Amino acid sequence: MNTQLFPQIRPLSDLRSSIGEIPAFVDNQQTPVIFTKHGRGKYVFISMEEYSELVSRRELYHLLDDGLDDIANGRTQEFSAAMKEISRKASDECVSN
Repeated sequence: MNTQLFPQIRPLSDLRSSIGEIPAFVDNQQTPVIFTKHGRGKYVFISMEEYSELVSRRELYHLLDDGLDDIANGRTQEFSAAMKEISRKASDECVSN
């Protein structure tokens, strides 16, 4: 994600008058546009690339959190046993496809 440090902040009313400019601005400046309503952030306009990266990071953080929870609750196994289980599951998937 190559966004600038500071996003552009605009009132929501600008969305109606500037809808054609916003996608080009986001693409050219590589920065999100935050729309405010009554002086508070309400919506964010970002590129699809940035959105995909944010979703991927969020999914990764959830997986890491699940893994840390497994460790904290003793749901672990030896590396060799884990690799055997992964290999077995991969083989089972290949056979079923």
